Amino acid sequence: MSNIPYTLEDGKLWINPNLSYFFILGMKTQENKEHWTEKFILDPHKKTIICFGGDQTKDARAANGYINQFTKTFGFSDDQQQNMQMLSYYYNLPIEVWWTFRRAANFNDLAEDSYLREALKVFMPFIANETKSGWIKLPDTNLLNNMRNIMFATHCYGTEQMIKIVNVLKQQMLSLGYKEDLVNNALKQILCITNNSQLEMTENIPATTIQRYSVADGQSDRDYDSKYSNSYPVHLDKNAEFIKIKGKKSAFIKLKSNDLLMAFDKILKTTDIQGSGTEHNEAFFEIDTKKLTKVGKEQMELIRLVVQYWYDNYDEMPSVTNLLKQVSKGTDLEMFVATSILNGEILKKEHNNPLRNSHVLTVAKNRFINRDIEPEHTGIWKLLEHSSKRD
Repeated sequence: MSNIPYTLEDGKLWINPNLSYFFILGMKTQENKEHWTEKFILDPHKKTIICFGGDQTKDARAANGYINQFTKTFGFSDDQQQNMQMLSYYYNLPIEVWWTFRRAANFNDLAEDSYLREALKVFMPFIANETKSGWIKLPDTNLLNNMRNIMFATHCYGTEQMIKIVNVLKQQMLSLGYKEDLVNNALKQILCITNNSQLEMTENIPATTIQRYSVADGQSDRDYDSKYSNSYPVHLDKNAEFIKIKGKKSAFIKLKSNDLLMAFDKILKTTDIQGSGTEHNEAFFEIDTKKLTKVGKEQMELIRLVVQYWYDNYDEMPSVTNLLKQVSKGTDLEMFVATSILNGEILKKEHNNPLRNSHVLTVAKNRFINRDIEPEHTGIWKLLEHSSKRD
């Protein structure tokens, strides 16, 4: 069976580790015409950004494209990019095969093995020293400094893959003998920025995380989508009434100790009703301010300040809310940040669990599809609800 990439029989999956992987990590390079290499050793002392694209990231070119999009969106200069290590990944299996695999009884075990293999191959220099007798843990200070050099940037389903990588790092650090408190602090030094994630917002992400989410996205998590998409359109950004929302409202909701949801009513000024989810695919990659709403411009400027802080910083990572206050202090964004944090506090007090993607869509669906139903406005939608009086 050495030449067979995989088999799936009676719900049990077998993958040939020499021929097939769930995903492959690669790095941007200027040393070949493809500007891509899958053979590299990372320097833990360099700033390193790892980009996780959506489930349509099918090859190295698409993976490299995500690097280009994120570095442009974050405003990195050419000199900064030259001094950084920039990585991305792609699925090494056709997407239809991927979803078939997900139904296998032993999928999770095989996926964990694949993530472990790829993640440790890439990230071990950040958490350990290699000796003749194997990998040994670093001095605590060195570990924390190395982890401050890592940033994850994700779009859509890429967040799911990123969390698997973070969990692998955590387990490996514990197995090396680091104390759990130190491991948790080390993971906190990593900056993570997610964009219109399809992961439930109740998921625990141990890194310092900013989750950017547009209520106008119109996408939903996988289980909700498969259950309801036959009965009504889940891509609400195609709905003519929905796209009239003005992009003026935002709420920054503290999910966990160092995990913040940035919710916006709309990022792009216009949405292609005939398109395939422009707000989802383009909102947080658009840098042309003429195409952005008020909050669209403000969030782009803010996230650039955050990213530049990460690039320049070698000190202890502050809490995520203090980070936003710190980078915006004395700028035109100071009031935007203060107001959005206050809105988030109000929202969290009013609702026990307002943060599920599907919850947002349930309310939005009632509002814009079933007009005979008058819903109880709750959650993000209640706070970001647009007025019937147009500006």
